[in-house]
Amino acid sequence: MEPETLRRIFTGELGPDSDYYVYSRHFNPTVLNLSRLMASLEGTEAAYCTASGMSAISASILQLTKSGGHVVASRTLYGGTHALLSHFLPRTCNITTTFVEISDIEMVDEAIIEGKTNVLYFESVSNPTLTVANIPELSRIAHRKGVTVVVDNTFTPMVISPVKLGADVVVHSISKFVSGGADIIAVISTM
Repeated sequence: MEPETLRRIFTGELGPDSDYYVYSRHFNPTVLNLSRLMASLEGTEAAYCTASGMSAISASILQLTKSGGHVVASRTLYGGTHALLSHFLPRTCNITTTFVEISDIEMVDEAIIEGKTNVLYFESVSNPTLTVANIPELSRIAHRKGVTVVVDNTFTPMVISPVKLGADVVVHSISKFVSGGADIIAVISTM
């Protein structure tokens, strides 16, 4: 590669849409194709692949909150997500979480503090209780208060489309239903 080509890649003039990739761990044609397919599946503008479910969940929440921020989340979540929200983020980032019964719409509404809460986070179908979230109503409440809705759709790809029901960001753990065999670790965050 010519030095001028590298300069153009690093300044953003050339990129994946022109078949230029700097470092395959950051981006490569396979990941680009997967992200485009997942965005198409979810009906979103874009999708980003990360190394694991927890990396996508962490990246999504950290992009949408800052120190002093607040998340309202379902009490019933994947254990790693619950640990991130209840232990890691408060200690390291000063981001607090209020856990709610996601099927109790009034409890969710009361927990969202307008001007303080940044994210409403829940699973479309919860792990492990299989509680189905009322995505349209939860999204309506959150948006009325200026809150971004992040939905983990790991258990129901192709069955439920959270964005079409009002969610803003959707995450998938590829190791479950999308891969079909739990033989890979990856995740998609669509928006």
